[in-house]
Amino acid sequence: MAVLSVVSLGTGSAEYLTRGGEAALRSAKQVVLRTGRSPIAAFLTEQGLSFETLDSLYEQCEDFDAFHQAAAVTLFSRLKEGDLCYVVGDAAFDGTVFALQKLKPREMELRIVPGVSLADCCLSLVKRQGGHVRILSACELEDSRLLPDEPLLLCELYSRECAGDCKLKLMELLPDELPVTLLTGREEDGSLQAKEIPLMELDRQPSYDHLSAVYIPEVPMEQRSRYDMDDLVHVMARLRSPEGCPWDREQTYESLLPYLLEESYEYIQAVREDDPDHMYDELGDVLLQVVFHAEIGRQHGDFDILDVTTAICRKMMERHSHIFGGASADTPEEVARNWEAIKRRQRGITTARQAMQEVSKGLSPTMRAGKVQQKAARAGYAFPETEDALQAVRNAAVKAEEALSKKRDPEKALGEMLFAAVNAVRQCGKNADIALNEATDRFIEDFQEEKCPEKAVKMPKNAPNT
Repeated sequence: MAVLSVVSLGTGSAEYLTRGGEAALRSAKQVVLRTGRSPIAAFLTEQGLSFETLDSLYEQCEDFDAFHQAAAVTLFSRLKEGDLCYVVGDAAFDGTVFALQKLKPREMELRIVPGVSLADCCLSLVKRQGGHVRILSACELEDSRLLPDEPLLLCELYSRECAGDCKLKLMELLPDELPVTLLTGREEDGSLQAKEIPLMELDRQPSYDHLSAVYIPEVPMEQRSRYDMDDLVHVMARLRSPEGCPWDREQTYESLLPYLLEESYEYIQAVREDDPDHMYDELGDVLLQVVFHAEIGRQHGDFDILDVTTAICRKMMERHSHIFGGASADTPEEVARNWEAIKRRQRGITTARQAMQEVSKGLSPTMRAGKVQQKAARAGYAFPETEDALQAVRNAAVKAEEALSKKRDPEKALGEMLFAAVNAVRQCGKNADIALNEATDRFIEDFQEEKCPEKAVKMPKNAPNT
């Protein structure tokens, strides 16, 4: 079975060719360079070693993804003629090597010969040999998380379009004017050149090739204007630390509940006002409450933010088995039925009464009533017509009126009237909380104090706000 060996050359200069790499080149029946635009080509010619290149494939392929696939197929086909040595700048980040690893037949041997990498060459030039540096190829950045507090080296910045995509991704969290180091190679001798440019000019350079790379330094939170979830968790941990904020340190699960409820309702208002700026601001306040509770949980040893995200991800995957499993659901109604069935199975619910008992008592009374009625309706208990639901409200109002006229406590009858009213709203396809809130808004808007009866109790001028 023929062996395909991959040799890394860094910038392509012969001085970076290791003894192992040279041995692989001399022993192979075939030598293929990814590109002839490399000083190693002149070295191989001087040494009397014949080689071919993949330069012609560049012209035939629409983009680099197509080139990577075509290169792998070409190299596999050449193995029929014997062992092959394939020469690239850096095997760890080369797209054609990724394609070889992905597409290679099981019986074929693919050997990576260790060598001086392009990343080593770049980091020696920016004087960052010590400490942690994250290294990615440019094509990996799009699907990777940005970690602004860690330095980053991006290799294979092969085109202006690629540089533009990387710039936009980086500027999601990093300042536009951030000084970064652009590294470019010289074809004639394989030497690297470095120059400092603002991040915003990453895609405005004269040329790009397989040796182009960029070094992005770490940027502390205090020097940034945009932040991600990790930053929020870090902020909260700092606020709850012994050196943090006295108010934040003394909060508990229970003391924060009013704020969680308040922020949720403020977000609801922002949605109803169709105000995106207000929406993301209020949604941030809701998210803060989640992170706040998770940090308290971490400090108490109860749970942490990873438990929170794990629980919801697991739940969403389990209850969307038509996406993450083998179930099928082509309509929203089928999805809802699957969701309910999975939830009942997980909680061991076998009757409608149990399903109603499972509805959280932490919900607002109108929301809880609506959910209980919805589950009762699924079991067959429902009014056939909306008018019947409205009649139930009238009947309950009559009972309340009778209780009042006979000097009895009307609370039970009034509660039944409210329950019936919620059901009537639900039968109309509306939400009781929203309907009640909008009615309250209309009352406030229409309220005219000067038209109140004289006998109405007036608030004293010095009354405290409540």
